[in-house]
Amino acid sequence: MSLAELNWGSGGSTAYMYGRDSMIDSECAADYDPWAHADDLGAPLVYRADLPLAQMVACYSNRHRAIFVRSGLTNAVERCAVAHELVHYEHRDIGTTTSQERRADRIAAQRLIRPSKLSEVMSITEDIGRAALDLEVTERVMRTYLRFHTHWTL
Repeated sequence: MSLAELNWGSGGSTAYMYGRDSMIDSECAADYDPWAHADDLGAPLVYRADLPLAQMVACYSNRHRAIFVRSGLTNAVERCAVAHELVHYEHRDIGTTTSQERRADRIAAQRLIRPSKLSEVMSITEDIGRAALDLEVTERVMRTYLRFHTHWTL
């Protein structure tokens, strides 16, 4: 990877984001921004109050090549939902399978949580909910990250 790619990412329109182009957690990396990533990918985010199921906060439609997001979500919930649906967008997932959902959960968690920031937060508190709040992710995303990184314990 060239220095230009390291500092500016492969798309060139946003600063190098941890978890988007690589998993290098360096000081020059910006936190992962799913809205900027969606913009870089050309992935439309459509905000609606009426998603297909009442419990859905977001969903990807391969037919429309768009991500639909429930209006009025908290920042952490929207951030995590958009990150998750972007994985479906990148893989052009049709329908849902357990393996697709696990992949989207895992990749979104890896993008959203930087090891250096997690170490910093976990040095202050061992409370998973508090750590998730400090990292601006949901507790579910936090637990997903911890499940895939065995050096952390729940």
